[in-house]
Amino acid sequence: MSRTEAFDGGPFSPFWWHDKETLYHNKFRVTLDHKVNPKILREAWDKTKKVYPLIDWVPDIKEGSMIFYHEDGKNDPIESRVPILPGGELTAHRVFALTYYEDTVTMSAYHCIVDGGGINAIFSTMIYFYLEAYTGKGEETPPVMTKEDRPPKDYFIPLSSVDRGDFERQPLITYPKRKGMFIDLDMCPDEDGEISIARIKVPVGAFIGACKKIGANPSAMLAILMAKAAYALHPDRFGDLAFVLTMSTRAAFGIEESIANCSANLLIPVQYQDITGDEMSKAASKIRSVIDYQRRQDFLKTLTEFYETYDWILAKRYAFLTYIGKLDVGENTKHIKAFEMTDDSTDSMYMMELNGEFVISFQFGKVTEKYMGIIREILLSFGVESEVETETYHIVKDSAEAVC
Repeated sequence: MSRTEAFDGGPFSPFWWHDKETLYHNKFRVTLDHKVNPKILREAWDKTKKVYPLIDWVPDIKEGSMIFYHEDGKNDPIESRVPILPGGELTAHRVFALTYYEDTVTMSAYHCIVDGGGINAIFSTMIYFYLEAYTGKGEETPPVMTKEDRPPKDYFIPLSSVDRGDFERQPLITYPKRKGMFIDLDMCPDEDGEISIARIKVPVGAFIGACKKIGANPSAMLAILMAKAAYALHPDRFGDLAFVLTMSTRAAFGIEESIANCSANLLIPVQYQDITGDEMSKAASKIRSVIDYQRRQDFLKTLTEFYETYDWILAKRYAFLTYIGKLDVGENTKHIKAFEMTDDSTDSMYMMELNGEFVISFQFGKVTEKYMGIIREILLSFGVESEVETETYHIVKDSAEAVC
């Protein structure tokens, strides 16, 4: 087998060993308004590899660094109704897998290589190329990256490799009080080890309108919804909560085009009296102010330095909240009828915009359906009607074999 070193990606991520072992990888899936054309999909995937050559290389660990290699073997799209395991024989040990079946296309990837923003960038480019060829219509100025043959150092930029320069260290956000805080112990896989997920969709205009009424932004609103759900489902608990808001640090570090894992975990403390009181604008203001503080460049640099020293966030959070952004490939976005993102989490809520609607996913172990139901009621109390897009089901594990 021919193997030549292509790129030194820097210090390896602690996610590496988890990615090697888990059958639940970060995944993006879209449902199209037509049956997938395999030939066009393969051509679009090949074009995407020219924009992001690194996705066709094989990573490995060498002296503490993530090294990418040119290696024999092909990683073509695979027809399978079950997502293919990245890093295995069917993907020629590439850590990006592309699967299609009937009207769906799914990308799976190692989290140590990319975060949700990175997958979104690569996946959007691939879907753009596919729909451009399928419809015969493209964009004069594509909303995705299409420039070919860029060196990997231009788009694979882990935070650990960025020179942060001089910055003023900021106090980290901590819990107001940990005594009495609680988590939902039913946010765990069921007796068979299965993880449940469900999705709703709400009109973007109605959701943003509700945010504006109380002075929240979308991320703060996710925290409010989740906090109100927690207290509603646990009426005997009065302790404070803490959520983790995952966000991209690309803009703060000036690495907007990086596909590497560039996420920061912001701590959002929430107090019982704020969430259960009559003045929801007060709760929104407090949550938004703590988010805004943590989005400042100096804070994010301080937090990144903390990660590199201690490797992980402070513990005891109720749930992860992620506002991914927008799936946009131009005019052809109308051919995408549904979107889903999954991983191996059992305490996460994700939100992404598609065709004028927010798709909100719930991954809460055994209690996914309970949280979806109560949050729909809470949204309605804010004047936002929702629709169930996907009933509760078990996340499908990645497979080492194609399943047709």
